[in-house]
Amino acid sequence: MAFLRRENKRGQTYLSICESFRDEAGNVNRRTLHNLGNIKNYTPEALERIGRQLIELVKGPSGDPQPIKELSRHNYGFPLIAFQLLKIFELDILMNRFKRKHKLSFSLLQPLLLMLCDRLNDPLSKLGSYNLQNEYFGLGEAVQLQHLYRTLDYLAENNQTIQTHIFNRNSNLFNYELDVVFYDVTTFYFDSDVVIDGDYRQKGYGKDGKIGKTQVLFSLLIDKNKVPIGFDVYKGSQYEGHTFENAIIKLKNRYNIKRVIVVADSGMLNNANLDLFGPHSTGNEYEYIVGDRLKTLPATVIEYLTNSKNYTTVRIKDQTAKEKSTEGSEDENDENAFIKYTTYDYKGRTIICTWSAKRAKKDKAEREEKIKKAQLWLKKPDALEKKSKRFYIKTIDEKKYVLDTDKIKWEEQFDGFKAIATNAAGITPQVALEKYKDLYKIEQSFRTFKSYLETRPMFHWTDSRIEGHLVVCYIAFCLLNYLQTRPGVGMSENEIRRVLNRMQLSKIQREEEISWLRSAKANEEDKILKSLNLKQIPDVISEKAISNYIHINM
Repeated sequence: MAFLRRENKRGQTYLSICESFRDEAGNVNRRTLHNLGNIKNYTPEALERIGRQLIELVKGPSGDPQPIKELSRHNYGFPLIAFQLLKIFELDILMNRFKRKHKLSFSLLQPLLLMLCDRLNDPLSKLGSYNLQNEYFGLGEAVQLQHLYRTLDYLAENNQTIQTHIFNRNSNLFNYELDVVFYDVTTFYFDSDVVIDGDYRQKGYGKDGKIGKTQVLFSLLIDKNKVPIGFDVYKGSQYEGHTFENAIIKLKNRYNIKRVIVVADSGMLNNANLDLFGPHSTGNEYEYIVGDRLKTLPATVIEYLTNSKNYTTVRIKDQTAKEKSTEGSEDENDENAFIKYTTYDYKGRTIICTWSAKRAKKDKAEREEKIKKAQLWLKKPDALEKKSKRFYIKTIDEKKYVLDTDKIKWEEQFDGFKAIATNAAGITPQVALEKYKDLYKIEQSFRTFKSYLETRPMFHWTDSRIEGHLVVCYIAFCLLNYLQTRPGVGMSENEIRRVLNRMQLSKIQREEEISWLRSAKANEEDKILKSLNLKQIPDVISEKAISNYIHINM
């Protein structure tokens, strides 16, 4: 049998055509049929031409080249990037540890990777992920449907371990000291009104404005760079203010954070929560900046805070100029916003009240819109019985409604005013206002959960599956945030999704040869790969060599 032999001599490569044969004793030997000489004597084109001529000697003139047939097409971008991020966070190691801990016969990493790919790409139900998993290249063997559901159970069981692990990895990866923590809550509703006592799914005040739906309450902690610190899930009937203590306990005990300023909105302002920061309380090592409820303060305090003579003007950094932010943080379309403010010490906290002409205009417009709605509802008194919010309407008899002009006039005095409260020592009102303005970052995070990662609809009924699903979304959020902050990436969530979606591999066949053809690469693709220290796949690569570029060890 003839073959091409390569032989290295003194750093040079020599080619020869050889033949294997058996001698009289039956031993296998080799003889040279023709010496081609040093490979340097041939250009790649010359070698290719010789190869074609040899084929023609055997098969005759080839004529038109054999057509290339595409056998299948797969996305490799999401599995490649998601798995690399899992390795950076050492979550692959953690998942394998859980597998040994629970003595599982299947990998937790593979189902998790599939769910993350879909969450980052095109969020699906677990059944949808199972049915469409062959759209990806690099996931390994097919994931069984029951393993997807069981993975959720184990993620829920190890939820706190996963969160602590991610926090510790973030601390190492970002290499900074935590000084400010932002806290807020939101709700995820279900398309159902079925309530089971004791379960997470309960009816409550929905931040999405849904009435009559069951829901869960979701709380989130992030830092000033939107780096996640942790989350918790509560019953849908839970009052948001009562979750604050648990968040403080988590910071103190679970993460061993020494001294930070906790920033939250006015939903967390009540006496019990403020008492957490007392000298002998749970959060005695922490300070706070929270939104204050100006309208609930005593009349003497309101009179002082709404008196323009008590105000001074300062310049603060406005990071929200180009982004939709929380209420009251859109005062100027400039990096440096000029804010009018005054302060008042009240019950152990400093109230910082600001006034904005833009906010005053907004408050007035909203009030006038409510008045118009109230006047329309007054023409339908029977329908008012079913209204939960009656705006500026009051009852003077059992079923007689009139416009509440006293309330309207009373609220006019608050146009343009917004108050925050702090016990932070050693910071100026200017700094406190800047930190409170950054609270918009957690609302951005909630939008990521709700819009980009599409946390709902949740196709789950049990607490374990609901919590496991939220763990998957939380991991996806952490990985995505890390990728966005990598040097040289500078892309929005949707831009990253478009780039990864374009990273395709086609399985092609020509005659008996199987190989892979990569889609045309873009500059953005190179940016992401470079930021994660990944190699670019060649334009065409053999079936055997592809595993050198995409190899997921489960």
